[in-house]
Amino acid sequence: MKKIEHQIFLKNNKLDKKLLLQPIQEKIIIFDRMHQMLDTISECEKGDLLEQLETLDFEILEDIDEEYADKLEYNEIIEELESPPIQEKEKIHLPKSKDESILSELVKMGRVKDIGRSTFKDLGIKTHLGWQTIIGKYIVTRTSVFRYRYSIEQL
Repeated sequence: MKKIEHQIFLKNNKLDKKLLLQPIQEKIIIFDRMHQMLDTISECEKGDLLEQLETLDFEILEDIDEEYADKLEYNEIIEELESPPIQEKEKIHLPKSKDESILSELVKMGRVKDIGRSTFKDLGIKTHLGWQTIIGKYIVTRTSVFRYRYSIEQL
């Protein structure tokens, strides 16, 4: 792992990790412990650990962006993390989108709680899911801090 993005981001924005929300602090502590393990494991296990570290680093950045984006000076997180509110408002007024159709089917099946992000991707949802995302007449709400779990409600 060449650079740790969340540490660089915190430094650029002059943020102290002790001032972040508790769940984000806990993720950073887990990341630090995993990063220390890099020196103690074999070469063949390093690949998996590096992949997990990169994923966790990305999740930490995403969580920081979702909570503090409006208060940061040098908010240079990857564009994938940023979902412009203008587009979400436009989606409300569009005819029934493919994403909304998928959500309708999930609601019809009664599958509205504890849905994983990977399930949404497998079904073909293209909309970036934040803490609360409006897709047509549905609102998809993230229900877990450490895992990407969502529930669906009708507006």
